[in-house]
Amino acid sequence: MTGKGIESYTIKTYHTDRFGKACPATFAAFFEEAAANNARLHGFPGEFLLEHGIAWVLSRLTITVDRYPVTGETISVHTWPSSHTPTLALRCFEVFDAQNTLIAEGTTAWLVIDIAKRKLVSVPEFITDNYPKNTPCCKEFPTRVVPRLKNAEYEIPLVSRKTDIDTNGHVNNVRYLGWIQESVPEDFLMEYEPALIDISYRTECGALQKLTSKSGITADGDYLHSVSHDETGKELCRARTEWRRRQHIDVPYLQHHI
Repeated sequence: MTGKGIESYTIKTYHTDRFGKACPATFAAFFEEAAANNARLHGFPGEFLLEHGIAWVLSRLTITVDRYPVTGETISVHTWPSSHTPTLALRCFEVFDAQNTLIAEGTTAWLVIDIAKRKLVSVPEFITDNYPKNTPCCKEFPTRVVPRLKNAEYEIPLVSRKTDIDTNGHVNNVRYLGWIQESVPEDFLMEYEPALIDISYRTECGALQKLTSKSGITADGDYLHSVSHDETGKELCRARTEWRRRQHIDVPYLQHHI
């Protein structure tokens, strides 16, 4: 068994942004679904973990995008478990278009938590015993750790919603990808799209929490991001994004904005 799973997805209108293209959150949602199905294949699905009072939680996600697919395109997401330690498991992703061209890659690091105690635990043996052997390595994370935002230039208030909560009892990791971009200036978003998203998840979040999304530009022209809890000051996530000039497609809405 190679350990690799392949899922096909057709980009729907509700997967796209104002430009008619998939966005980073689209890839993250597809990654989550493909990972769950592949874990089921190997005997350690999320529902089995829940029966044991534990759950997978995402610690870090990096997505590198060469091209964002548009509405109507069919893509395939390839995923496989890579290496693991006693406390952490890596999973790899590749995204291909209908011409079998690689258009995006992803690397994720996963932890296991005790749901009742909300504390990290070791990766259980029924997972490590079923972990496939000799699978390809993931694309390396771009840095050892995601840099911390020290000087915020932009910020905006947010509130987590009840509908953001997933089966683990906290805001789903996909939502954070939208949150970090909320504080990026609108005129910049109209001209540029993210080519790399590297996000570290640091603290879980419940519903109806008042939050602040902050962003700042580095000397290299990248953006650093942070989302924090207003009451406690705890940082929920930090991220770094790299951007490239957007190639606009013909969307009627944009004719009034460009």
